[in-house]
Amino acid sequence: MRYTLTLLLTLAACFAAQALALRAIGGRTTKSESNFFSSIGRIQAGAQGRPGMIVLGSSITGRLPDRAQGYEGVANMGCDGGSGIDTLRAMDKGILPSAPILVIEANTLDLALEPGTTEIGTAMTRQWFRVGKNLPLLSAYARPSAFFYTILLARRIGGAQHARDGDNLGVRSVPHAIDSAPAGKLTARQEELIGEIRGILARLKAKGCKSMIVWLPPARAAGAPPPDWVMELVHRSGSVWWDPGQEADPALIRLTDGVHMDSLSAARTMNSLQLVRSYAK
Repeated sequence: MRYTLTLLLTLAACFAAQALALRAIGGRTTKSESNFFSSIGRIQAGAQGRPGMIVLGSSITGRLPDRAQGYEGVANMGCDGGSGIDTLRAMDKGILPSAPILVIEANTLDLALEPGTTEIGTAMTRQWFRVGKNLPLLSAYARPSAFFYTILLARRIGGAQHARDGDNLGVRSVPHAIDSAPAGKLTARQEELIGEIRGILARLKAKGCKSMIVWLPPARAAGAPPPDWVMELVHRSGSVWWDPGQEADPALIRLTDGVHMDSLSAARTMNSLQLVRSYAK
């Protein structure tokens, strides 16, 4: 009996310490010991409450600040090593909540052309994922190791920060519909994926979700156009397209490794998304 009581008191003290630590860092950690657990924790945190806008994509999206950094109503569900299709599929199945506005990163949509389900996509169907989604102290973002790795990441790329008021990517265009897509021939797999995503977005739209497909910084190499199949997806799905990665002033974008934005660039990007969110359709 004494052993059981001691164990319960120890567990209670550990959970209390976790809760205080989470509150101190804004509600969730931002990095774990692996990309897998970083992504799972980010998605579980994003599923909390009723966000007004959800950003979906890869680790490029994962660098964007959200409500944990003071951007009220914004949830980040970026999947390291994956794409926004992983989370779109989970929303379609009712595993994850949706939001009035969905921002879908275009940069890594090609990854979804690979057949099969990703490791993260499979994990979101598991019971332990649902437990962590509903009980924050049992989530991947509350793992003790995650606090340590979050501190290391902040030292490497800079702590979370807001850009100054009005400081954004300086892009003059706004999200817009595509009247026609390039006439390039699509592969059977591209056609299949376009059909799947179009169906998902149509079902989510019927639930009140508006979407825009966005190419985030960094820009495409040598000013290359976006993939033809992605533009065809935008056209057929009725989403809007925006290309701040290509149109932003390069002086406003700093990358930590050639692919991922530093914290200030990510904040500028989020400020730009906030400015144009009303154009989603």
